[in-house]
Amino acid sequence: MEVFMAMDVPSQIEDSTPVLQINLTIFKLLKKERNEVEDLNLLFDQIKKYQDQLNNDLLISFFAYLRNICVLIVIREPQNEDLNKFRFELFKDNLQRGLLHYEGQLDPSRVYSITEQAIRLGEFNWAYTFLEKYKAEFAMENETQDIYNTNLALYYFGIGQFQQCLDHIPPTSPILDYMLLGRRLELICMLELESELLSYKLDAFKMFLSRTSKKLLPESRRQRNLDFLNIFNQIFNCPPGDAKRAEKILNRVLENKEAADYPWLLSKAKRLAGKPD
Repeated sequence: MEVFMAMDVPSQIEDSTPVLQINLTIFKLLKKERNEVEDLNLLFDQIKKYQDQLNNDLLISFFAYLRNICVLIVIREPQNEDLNKFRFELFKDNLQRGLLHYEGQLDPSRVYSITEQAIRLGEFNWAYTFLEKYKAEFAMENETQDIYNTNLALYYFGIGQFQQCLDHIPPTSPILDYMLLGRRLELICMLELESELLSYKLDAFKMFLSRTSKKLLPESRRQRNLDFLNIFNQIFNCPPGDAKRAEKILNRVLENKEAADYPWLLSKAKRLAGKPD
């Protein structure tokens, strides 16, 4: 169902039906050049206020807008703690309402978003429980449970069990974003474990990105992975104790907030530069 979005909204709508009021709020937020967490709370509270007057299709649409506005801010401010807490609570709320499922299943990208957000906040037990509870409902899952295992690998990475993480990463995936996630996790864990195979895996990932068709990987996602690769390569090649070079790497990370796995890159760069995490 497509939600009506007014283009020329009279002020009287603010005193009109709940549907028009919420649409007006969404319209205003989408017009803003820069949204803040306070804007998200405003829309969230408004939806909850009128939830009993809205059908399920409208709830799904309105919450989808709210989650998408969250993503716009996350791209700009990946380390915004208030935003990450809000997004996690929003996922939990929508999951409990059954609004994140489509035809009884959870999309793989949504499974990753939920798991990653929980782990980012240190909600490891919640993430593990989520995966165990809903693993039978993951859309596009195969007989080897690659979606479940990739997200479980992400959980083990979060708790610092790097070998366990490696053990759960599927060798490949028909879902390109999952394949990329698996390769990045593999590189990160090998670096943390000081694996002698890391240089070979790094070359393989470079080759994979260079050969992957732009038709398969949109430019924005391709760039996020290239930024990760370039910064990771600098971290890998940074001589121990080279404070000047470590500082340059940290500045490079801070300038590339849209890089894939930005939180890990930032944490690792800070450790190299001797800065508090």
